[in-house]
Amino acid sequence: MPEWKTVSIRKELIKEIDKMLQTGRYRSISEFISEAIRLRLEELMRIEGIPVEKRKKYLAVPEQLLYTPKHTWAQITPEGNIKVGLSDYAQKHLEGIAYVYTESMGKEVKKMIPFGVAETWMFMFDLYAPVSGKVVKFNENLRNDPHLINEDPYNEGWIVEIKPKNSLTLEQELKDMLSSRQYNKWVSKLEGRLRVK
Repeated sequence: MPEWKTVSIRKELIKEIDKMLQTGRYRSISEFISEAIRLRLEELMRIEGIPVEKRKKYLAVPEQLLYTPKHTWAQITPEGNIKVGLSDYAQKHLEGIAYVYTESMGKEVKKMIPFGVAETWMFMFDLYAPVSGKVVKFNENLRNDPHLINEDPYNEGWIVEIKPKNSLTLEQELKDMLSSRQYNKWVSKLEGRLRVK
């Protein structure tokens, strides 16, 4: 039978976690810990040489993200911006992303209105803003390697950061978004409808 060990967390670490919670990036300590574990697992799998496809299966959909029914995800950054990307479900249906076009820096975007396009060799897919605000950052790595969205949609393949209009609007807009569990259920229903006839 395994022995349980008591682990004490240093006060400095608890203060740092509290700061992260106050930024709004995490809703609870468990979310913070879940992400830390996920990142560590990802790093260990990368070191062990586990292929990207297998890593994706192990890590699945990150719990701390919020989703739109249009397959974009949102994450609050420590600066209070909203980092935006495409869900794993969407990237699987957009194999071979060749180009990504977005609104230019400083441009206003509106919730659930396209802010850009992901283009494959076959077709174009609109990218919908999860929140209203101003585009303040673009993932420069996508210029030379848009396929990063296919390889790593939740980390290296993020697309833009949006600075929210104001905290009240942001709070309401985030409330309207789907949790990972809700999004997975929604995708399962969608898959079911696609299989019928």
